[in-house]
Amino acid sequence: MNINKVINHVLMPLFLLASFNVYAESIPAEPVPYVVEEVFNLKILLSKNGTGIVKDIHCPNCDAHYLKITKNSRAAKNGVEVDIQEVKKRAGKSIGISFNPQIREVQYFRWVE
Repeated sequence: MNINKVINHVLMPLFLLASFNVYAESIPAEPVPYVVEEVFNLKILLSKNGTGIVKDIHCPNCDAHYLKITKNSRAAKNGVEVDIQEVKKRAGKSIGISFNPQIREVQYFRWVE
């Protein structure tokens, strides 16, 4: 058998396959920076400038009972973003609230009518 044929047909592909080393690093999953809760009886205090608080939140994994509403807080009605003042009309009704449990700040109010 010709040595050149053996090298070209067998050994060269083996060397090429052995040189393609792939290292995959597993990245630990970071916890979600927000919690989504449904509040069935919204208790809210909202000022005209769009800041305020939400009272009586019962988060199962955190000790938040009050949430801050800031200038960064947003609201969506039926999937369309609306003014934060629309949330006042939802007082006493159910609403979905997503918030950051570490800083206790509301990120989004969501509801469907």
